[in-house]
Amino acid sequence: MGRLFPALNPEEIKNPGERAVARVLIEQLPRRVEIFHSFNWLAKDRRGTIREGECDFLLLDRERGVLFVEVKGGSLVFDGQQWVRDVRGETRILNKDPFAQATQCMHQIIKLVKRQFTQFGGDLPFTYGTAVAFPDCQVAGRLPPSIHPELVLDARRLRTCEISVRRVFESFKRAHHRALFDREVESVREALYPRYQLVPVVWRKIEDQEARLRRLTEEQHRLLDYLANQPKAAIRGVAGSGKTMLALAKAQREARAGRRTLLLCYNRPLQDWLKAAVPESFATKLVVLNYHSLVNRLCMKAGVPLWERGDQKDRHFWDVQAAEALLDACDLLGPEHKFDTIVVDEGQDFREFWWTSLDAVFRSSGSKACYYVFYDPKQNLYVEDPALPPELGRPYELPVNCRNTVRIAAHCASLAGYENRFLDGAPLGEEPVVVQVRTTKDAYREAGRQVRQLCQPGQGGLTRSQVAVLVPSVSGARLPARFGTVPLTQELREWSEEKGVLITSWKRFKGLEADAVVILEQPSQDGNSSRANVHRYVARSRAKHLLTVIEVHE
Repeated sequence: MGRLFPALNPEEIKNPGERAVARVLIEQLPRRVEIFHSFNWLAKDRRGTIREGECDFLLLDRERGVLFVEVKGGSLVFDGQQWVRDVRGETRILNKDPFAQATQCMHQIIKLVKRQFTQFGGDLPFTYGTAVAFPDCQVAGRLPPSIHPELVLDARRLRTCEISVRRVFESFKRAHHRALFDREVESVREALYPRYQLVPVVWRKIEDQEARLRRLTEEQHRLLDYLANQPKAAIRGVAGSGKTMLALAKAQREARAGRRTLLLCYNRPLQDWLKAAVPESFATKLVVLNYHSLVNRLCMKAGVPLWERGDQKDRHFWDVQAAEALLDACDLLGPEHKFDTIVVDEGQDFREFWWTSLDAVFRSSGSKACYYVFYDPKQNLYVEDPALPPELGRPYELPVNCRNTVRIAAHCASLAGYENRFLDGAPLGEEPVVVQVRTTKDAYREAGRQVRQLCQPGQGGLTRSQVAVLVPSVSGARLPARFGTVPLTQELREWSEEKGVLITSWKRFKGLEADAVVILEQPSQDGNSSRANVHRYVARSRAKHLLTVIEVHE
């Protein structure tokens, strides 16, 4: 099966012709083929006026090259001079020749790609070409001399799509064509994605992460465009609004511009996930750390003692003494160890003194190239009243959930006390399931049953890396090593490598997500129902499509 990007269900594509072609491409092309839908681009015409263009489908095949496909649905006729469409018995003349559209699109996008291939003197080592798909028509009669028959993908040829696409590539095959190396495939992606509304480049080894790419909301598009030239900003968003993805996109854009960039978070597992999501080409300009890893790294470089400062079991050490050590280290370090840009995710979990210490991490605290903080005050697990640096000004809002299904998003919104907002056309999904049991032993037994049901081929059919089990705490707990035939792991890396279903605490999983989440919960011991709802909101919003909560009532 080909892989569609953005990773959406083809049934969500509104244009019926494009929807039909998407189904065929996904079902018939091999898995190595990456299918980009609705790729937008901007270019200047001869008079310098910016014109907008769109490529219906761009196929990236590391063995054969790049193919640009224009789609024309409905009944069409070429009368010798122009293309005419029949719409409910009424004829309409197409403004543009679809073959000319595909060719123009190819030339514009290939210009972008060539900039990434300067090592070849501006020439490309792979084949590229165009085709036009007519999913509702079958060619009859003679084609005009300007149209090569192999470039027409009508309804008959789409039935054998893989063969037809191969013939198109063979028609355009260049004399010096060869398969693309991994780094060259990444170069093509990097050429495409800066023009693709800043969807982050998260192409990594983990297959299921590719499925996590999603269309950003219109609010996010406008926000990123508006903030493009603004050096400082605080962005407040609900769970599932794409804060982490946008933080990653902003950090990559800053690094691509040549600025030494720090992408900072609170959670260690989120740090590891972000590191895996950053392409190797950013290694020299983009550093990903959580706050205390940053403190440890700079203290080691400066020779400043950290662990001798206090008792690491004392919260004061982590909240205050670590920040003091960071300030001492930065006083001794030169600008080569510091940063032009800092982008912070999970800002609601940062202590007030940490913000003061981060000023010293900038190469020039008085003229910061860029300072962005993404946060959700509803997820303030560690700081009762989170305060952000006042210099960031009034926060910008991301109020729309674009990660969870509608029913899971509504469930989480009710816990946090805000209005549920979601994308038009977002999948409704299944209602969250709440199961009540009497003992912890019963809870693990039920969790095992749920996980086996999700992962067994004859039932849920999910992979291990699509499922996570979240428990109240892993400290001192004896967690099971497997649920029957399904192995479990507490390591994020092993989870991503399909070695086991992840079992971890919901605090450690904060900032991450899984297609299906099973949560073990116990009633709050302190009677603080509002605080307990914060914990539930954080944990339950990690589930994208399926959520099961097992409540223990001992």
